[in-house]
Amino acid sequence: MDGMIRLGLPAIVLLIGAAWFAWSSYRRAVNAEQALATLNAEHRALMQEVRALERAVAAAEQGLRTLSSHPSVPRDVAVTADLTLADVRRLLEEHKELDD
Repeated sequence: MDGMIRLGLPAIVLLIGAAWFAWSSYRRAVNAEQALATLNAEHRALMQEVRALERAVAAAEQGLRTLSSHPSVPRDVAVTADLTLADVRRLLEEHKELDD
């Protein structure tokens, strides 16, 4: 009987330790999966925002192009509009580099 207790106690401790390790590993995996789902949702929302901003920039660029080419616009305004177009193009190129 005494030998059975000596063999049984370590086995019970080992079983409890293995169960605790399995449970904690499962909880970490669930937490990681939830964090990944949250990150993916935030990424999708940010990409939608980026697309909306790209459309707004394209519309602004078209408006500036129209403004700078109109004959009634003073020269300094047209030059400023052209510089702004160059800035917009530079920002778009930087954004495209970040996407890659």
